[in-house]
Amino acid sequence: MNLRFLFTTGLGFPLVLALTLLTGCATYSAGIQQAVTDVEQRNFTSAATRIQSALSPEGNDRLLYHLELGIVRHLEGNYEASNQLLEEAARISEALKKKSVSESLMVMMSNPRNGSYAGNTHEEMLIYYYKAQNYLAIAQGLPYGNARLDALEGARIESRRLLLRLQALRNNEGSYDQATSEKERTFAKVMKVFSVLSGNLVDSDELTYRDDALAHYMTGISFEMNGEYDNARISYLKAAESYEKGYAEQFRLGNGMGEQARFDTARMMQRSGFSRTDVQRFIEEHLTTAQQAEFNALDGKAQLIVFEHKGRVPDKKELNLQLSVNPGVRSLDLQPYFFEYTQEQLDWFYLLYADKLVYGLVADYLNATRNLRIDFFTKTMFLGPLYDTAESIGLTSAIGNSLRVTVPYYDPPKVYGSSLLTINNRTWELDMASSPQQMAIQEQMKNAGPEIRAALARASVKAIAAAAIGSQDSSGLLAFASKLAAQLTDAPDTRSWLLLPAEIRVRRLFIEPGDYTLNLESRLTGNRRQQSSDKVSLASGDIKLWTVRTFDAPATNAGLPATSQPETKTTQDKPRRNKSPDSTNTSESTTVAVAEDKPTRRLPTKD
Repeated sequence: MNLRFLFTTGLGFPLVLALTLLTGCATYSAGIQQAVTDVEQRNFTSAATRIQSALSPEGNDRLLYHLELGIVRHLEGNYEASNQLLEEAARISEALKKKSVSESLMVMMSNPRNGSYAGNTHEEMLIYYYKAQNYLAIAQGLPYGNARLDALEGARIESRRLLLRLQALRNNEGSYDQATSEKERTFAKVMKVFSVLSGNLVDSDELTYRDDALAHYMTGISFEMNGEYDNARISYLKAAESYEKGYAEQFRLGNGMGEQARFDTARMMQRSGFSRTDVQRFIEEHLTTAQQAEFNALDGKAQLIVFEHKGRVPDKKELNLQLSVNPGVRSLDLQPYFFEYTQEQLDWFYLLYADKLVYGLVADYLNATRNLRIDFFTKTMFLGPLYDTAESIGLTSAIGNSLRVTVPYYDPPKVYGSSLLTINNRTWELDMASSPQQMAIQEQMKNAGPEIRAALARASVKAIAAAAIGSQDSSGLLAFASKLAAQLTDAPDTRSWLLLPAEIRVRRLFIEPGDYTLNLESRLTGNRRQQSSDKVSLASGDIKLWTVRTFDAPATNAGLPATSQPETKTTQDKPRRNKSPDSTNTSESTTVAVAEDKPTRRLPTKD
């Protein structure tokens, strides 16, 4: 093939770029995929070794090193080591949020992956959640005494730190207008041009992570185990109000945990000395008939709290877009790159960037509804007077017919089945308490507007620089090579805390003292099920926790046999309470993963 002919006719650049992109760009998840697989297969020793090899405790991924390794230590039961790693992660995260504007600009004008990863909001909050879980696990393994009380106090402190961090979150990124150097001024000018891009048209107010109901609930548990009943009452009440006033709806959790938090508020009112009249009024106003009957039979009971950390948060992926100039209408056009792409990529582009949007489609996406049919392929940015600015700084000529732009995106959330706890032939369904996968996707949606503008500016500044380098070469090859090199070094930041669960489910039981065998059947994706079991001895007044980690991956041990009655539901079941065994779907399935076909579409070529 004559490369000079391809380059001079304008075919070489898009062809070479397309061929390069088709090979795929390495993402963060690809770099530690084997470690993730080891964790899912419960080979924690190997997973720890791979993480320590793939990530550096002092490099740009130092936060992720401590987060991922902290989860591995938690899963293998080394709670002290896990807390040490997570405490260092909290320190690193706090320090990175104070990075200078100049450092942010340097990263934005090169490649976000070259900068230090500071974590997302929900990830920062979950550091303290896991530390509290570690302390509660430590306490449960100790006899009654000062050491156990110290561990419970540690859990209470971490829960409080979680709430304080949530309240203290502020945006400290600064403004690009603070830049002073010539290169930074160019970047600011380019950013001004792309200010016409409205970015995501979703209602970011609906996607804002405002509170964490599970954090309040965890704080209530730690207070109650410490015997601080009025403080526990306050925390449970805050949890109930958070679940009921928007948290449960935003993250698609159902109403089970809100009801449970109300029930626990009533219990703590009684324990902390509220009058019988006040307690009874609260019970009549907020508890269901079944809960009222349960409340009246609490004497002498023990408590069992089951936490299930289910599935895994999705991988953040890379979406390639192309930017082109339309001088006839003085605009810039943005669309998915011209080679094949998945339906999920097209859906993401349409929902967050394209010219038309119905907000209901965002809800469909977050609910993992698979019937989206998107036919709008382009985002047109009419520059108006800013077109002259774009020409004067060499932006339009640098963009030319095609400029690659990359942004991160998520596939729709996975839909998991129910989780059923069985004790002595009685079955309960675990309630959805939190959804880290929904948090991750919604936070990315909320940030999509600023990220696409920054990505456009970053690619454009590189293209302008490449054009300047190639201006001395009459053949155009140097300009082509410079532009190609600039674009191939560009990549979005696809880093995230991958070992977090997709969902956190909870069930709290009040049962008679005794010895019990616990069985949890967790329904996963791909018609798989996973069973976990344990034994527990409960005395009157005990509060014991059972935490189960369920992975949506083939297990190393033999799974349940397949049957001819696979589940066919495509939407998330609503949590149901006190579900009897007779009402459950008793079909069984294998633990062999079923890969979901990704439909691909080809974008029509531009005229």
